[in-house]
Amino acid sequence: MGSRLLSRAIPVPRLRAGLTDQSTNKGTLPGAARAGGCLACARTAAGGAAPPFSALVWAAVLRRFAAALALAALALAGCDVGDDDGGVPPQLGARADDDQAVEKLGFPATATRNTVRVGGGDAIANAAGVVNALFPGNSDARRPPAIALVDAEAWQAGIAAAALMAEPLGIPTLLTDGRDLPAVTEDVLERVDPRGSDLSKDAEVIRIGEDTPEPDDRKTDTIEGDDPYALAAAIDRYVTIARGEPSDDVIIASGEQAAYAMPAAAWAARSGDSVLFTRKDSVPRATLAALRRRQRPDIFVLGPESVISQRAVRALRRVGRVRRIEGRTPVDNAIAFARYRGAGFGWGIVVPGYNFAVANTDDPADAVAAAPLGANGIFAPLLLTDRAERLPQSLEGYFLDVQPGYADRDPSNAVYNRVWIIGDEDALSIAAQGRLDEITELVPVNPREP
Repeated sequence: MGSRLLSRAIPVPRLRAGLTDQSTNKGTLPGAARAGGCLACARTAAGGAAPPFSALVWAAVLRRFAAALALAALALAGCDVGDDDGGVPPQLGARADDDQAVEKLGFPATATRNTVRVGGGDAIANAAGVVNALFPGNSDARRPPAIALVDAEAWQAGIAAAALMAEPLGIPTLLTDGRDLPAVTEDVLERVDPRGSDLSKDAEVIRIGEDTPEPDDRKTDTIEGDDPYALAAAIDRYVTIARGEPSDDVIIASGEQAAYAMPAAAWAARSGDSVLFTRKDSVPRATLAALRRRQRPDIFVLGPESVISQRAVRALRRVGRVRRIEGRTPVDNAIAFARYRGAGFGWGIVVPGYNFAVANTDDPADAVAAAPLGANGIFAPLLLTDRAERLPQSLEGYFLDVQPGYADRDPSNAVYNRVWIIGDEDALSIAAQGRLDEITELVPVNPREP
């Protein structure tokens, strides 16, 4: 396989011995969550019953772990995953007397207790690594119905195309280099071997934009638009036809400041809610037309007034009900979206027990790469960092707020967090990954102590 393929995305199972009661996700746990408290611990402290746990749950956990090991082998075996700088890629079967045996094992750069890294040198490789991990292709059920292809520079189209990943379509996205189909994208496309489906009109590849390359020997469909705003609206039409109805909720993101739009991709992949774009002070005609095809939808504006102004919001209010989700910086904006839950919309993650993805704002296309992690049994919201060497303070604070814990020396009923890191050390350093691992760790707490 191509030298840029990061099958470093070792799929570690989401080990959750207990399940968070989603009906309680209406506010942070005061004090206990900051100290590492979990929902089960809070209930125990309050005299409530802990979530049920049985040998059946352990059996399920062990089955998922075994499946993950097999998936890791499929992802790594027989692939040239070396970096351009000559670094040693993760390998199966490293022996005690091998040169660089420690490096060949791939830890901690590939994974730690609570983190998994898709360590590509660019978004094209990262997208290939994610698809390679989520779709091992070892059975028809593990093959996607189709693959969407988007130019890595067309970040608006890539974020909008994330809605294709949601049910009922289930179509992940790979990235191209302008009119060229990179070797890593071609290799993964060949390996996952999309099967076509009635919803995609038997197309195996969906080209997003007329300049996107067309793979040989694949039935192909094309979604076209004259500009990023029209192309997002065309994707909305495609998803609407496939689903039989438009999404009730729509995300309006900035078509000019990519970092504020990036978190929309993971939610679109999970929910199927369309992502449309606006300029700061004016809403493009294509976006308004897509909204008018609905009957006053719920519109969620992603970003502060400095990115999407009140003037644009007033125009949106003429065609729907508008709510704003905002943070002062792109990092804070992504956290606000991860926390938000209202009118049946949003992640609402304010307690432990979830997967997360973290990408750097330097490459907006990494949001496209991470988007399939928002669906496909992982359901990870996308969080952002604007630096590689250490975690932004607000991001670290959020992870501390949702850090899992257990009481009475018994982790049996605890929930767990896991973080998928998108990109190599230029996106997030090994030191920062170590800190992420530390603040994601399941820790003992005693809610009875003052």
